[in-house]
Amino acid sequence: METGKWQGYKNYDHYYTWSKVLDFLNELNEPQIIPAGRSHGYFNIPSAYDIEVSSFYIDDKKYATMYLWAICVDGSSIYGRTWSDFEFVIKHLVDYLGVSLKNRLIIYVHNLGYEFQFIRKRFDWKKVFSIKNRRPVYALTTGGIEFRCSYFLSNFSLAYIGANLLVNYPVQKAVGDLDYYKVRHYATPVTKKEIGYQIADVQVVCSYIQEKIESDGNIANIPLTNTGYVRNYCRASCFGQGTDHEKKTLYEYRALMKGLQITSEQEYDQLKAAFAGGYTHASPLHSGQVLEDVGSIDRTSAYPFEMLSKKFPMSKGVYLGTISKDDAKFFMRHYCCLFTIRVKNISSVFEPDNYISISRCSQLSDDYIDQNGRLVEASEIMLTITEQDWEIIDKTYEWDEVEFLSFRIYEKGYLPRDLIMAVLHFYNGKTSLKDVADKIIEYMVSKNMLNASYGMMVTSIIRDENVYENNEWQTIAADVTSQLDGYNKNFQRFLFYAWGVWVTAYARNSLWKGILEFGEDYVYADTDSIKALNFENHIDWVEVANFNCQSAIMEMCKFYNIPLSYARPKTLKGVIKDLGVWEFECTYKTFKTIGAKRYMYEFKDGTVSFTVSGLNKNTAMPHLLWEYTNISNYMKFEEVTLAYTQDSRLAKESKKAMEKIGKLRLDGELDYHYLFDRFRDGLRIPKEFTGKLTMTYIDDYFSVPCTDYLGNTVTVSEGSAIHAEPQAYYLSQHDSYLRFIEGIQDGSL
Repeated sequence: METGKWQGYKNYDHYYTWSKVLDFLNELNEPQIIPAGRSHGYFNIPSAYDIEVSSFYIDDKKYATMYLWAICVDGSSIYGRTWSDFEFVIKHLVDYLGVSLKNRLIIYVHNLGYEFQFIRKRFDWKKVFSIKNRRPVYALTTGGIEFRCSYFLSNFSLAYIGANLLVNYPVQKAVGDLDYYKVRHYATPVTKKEIGYQIADVQVVCSYIQEKIESDGNIANIPLTNTGYVRNYCRASCFGQGTDHEKKTLYEYRALMKGLQITSEQEYDQLKAAFAGGYTHASPLHSGQVLEDVGSIDRTSAYPFEMLSKKFPMSKGVYLGTISKDDAKFFMRHYCCLFTIRVKNISSVFEPDNYISISRCSQLSDDYIDQNGRLVEASEIMLTITEQDWEIIDKTYEWDEVEFLSFRIYEKGYLPRDLIMAVLHFYNGKTSLKDVADKIIEYMVSKNMLNASYGMMVTSIIRDENVYENNEWQTIAADVTSQLDGYNKNFQRFLFYAWGVWVTAYARNSLWKGILEFGEDYVYADTDSIKALNFENHIDWVEVANFNCQSAIMEMCKFYNIPLSYARPKTLKGVIKDLGVWEFECTYKTFKTIGAKRYMYEFKDGTVSFTVSGLNKNTAMPHLLWEYTNISNYMKFEEVTLAYTQDSRLAKESKKAMEKIGKLRLDGELDYHYLFDRFRDGLRIPKEFTGKLTMTYIDDYFSVPCTDYLGNTVTVSEGSAIHAEPQAYYLSQHDSYLRFIEGIQDGSL
């Protein structure tokens, strides 16, 4: 592959130790400074920083120490072992380039929150911007170095970036990695290969940022987060760029935003209470059962479909207060409605699942019965919902009395045409560029922007501020009135928070129409997918649902005079991809679920895997196969592990190992019976195989002896640190849920 013109890439074949800092600096070319405002500019070069850390115990007390660091600046890399080495290099780098608050050097760190905990007391900070406590997006020193988080920018792991996102400046990383179970300190010998792992990590980030510099124009154009790309594109689409026609578009759009305001804190609280994510649950009729021939369907770009085809709040909310049920029904037919219900003696009439989440009930009587967090019955509840939620609740519950409180109505209409065109642009890119060999980056950009187009709508308006001052994290309570007023008057605003609330409400409604259709055949659902038995009995419904999706998109296109072909792009093979339609994914030979985000499945080819929220299937599945099947009679553990690796450098070997597992199963050699049986309450996965880490923040200075894996002891000192250790996983289910599904399945409930 032909590379770009970045000269720094030529320096990837070597690196310097900290004592050779002058040689390192002499290798740097004089960088261009890009203005980023009236007060400052940025050096237009990629830079990255990374550390390696060992965690250890002394008398059951947790400690951690940095033992290796590396920096890559414009393609030139340097490493060291101690903080004094690091500070020495940083000082020389700042002096050599002339870094200051006026001329800033951005240094990217993948997962800045981790490194920041180690360096936060080693710099004086001008500003630290954080969206969550201890999760800085950037941290600016008083000397002009601006550390930024490249994970927030990419939303991908470092391994994924290195394997999939580097086109012009790939990094050849050696197979393998450091053994993090071995305790090391600054005096522990490290091999060239081990240093090479560290250098490769900063080179991956450097290459990624250089390619961003080239694609975005310069470093000042790179947003802080991945969502920034979609925000910038959509805002430009909605506001126009400067022609008379586009100026008219800008004025009209700002007039629209002026009319879409949240008029009170109470309205915002109600919108927040009504907002819920995708519906994810297992049917109690089938939870815990080992099933055969379970089909799976999912919807194509479900959230974008709802955004494009449905009608959303397009006015300020009108508060009606308490109204009758008949009035509520009328308004729900003609408006987007936001309201709170108080229901007495409510009980489910749909046995396969229950819609209401008890966590979203603002009031809930003590006598309630739930199944894994979903309401079965209660003598009284209060819940804030939309008309889309009510439609499902009305079909699946019965009650003695219901009140409609704090009722608000919004005129409804399609989202603005310019915003719809932006989302269609992302969808076209995702569809037409998929599998195009030389368009990998463009495809990933379009896919990420499409996925983020919904997320930007539901960013909280009112948020506490996470501040880092005087070497401490502080949380400052939100000034609700000020933040809400700032939102309403924001001249750059192009979104209305209520839109995002209805996107997920529409999606849940669409999903539940499928759940109601499948009935007792329904097994599991997650946001935009359904897994069920006897699919052949429901094909007609799927076809009608898909026709309705196509018709809804056609209506929107006709309304806005958008060519229908723009909403029905073709793949590389010429296949039309409609938005929102149900597509058949596969039929599982064997399937078992024990709750939301917890299921194990066997494909028709004999291979097996599972999904458990927070658990790394690629490290845990080999362990489960080894422990609960007879695979050790035919394969070595390393070969089983290879089958599940996500290392793209081992793709061929991994595929071969996975095919071997499948063949053993199809030939009748492998038995999965005990494996599926053990996937239940009480399953324990040792810490070595979970991929989960327990992170403990250490905020106080310490100076303690540290003994490495070779038996060498030195004194290590840290101003602050993070202790990380692998965590075992226990698959547990609440006793009340186990009793409930037993009662449902044996007919006693």
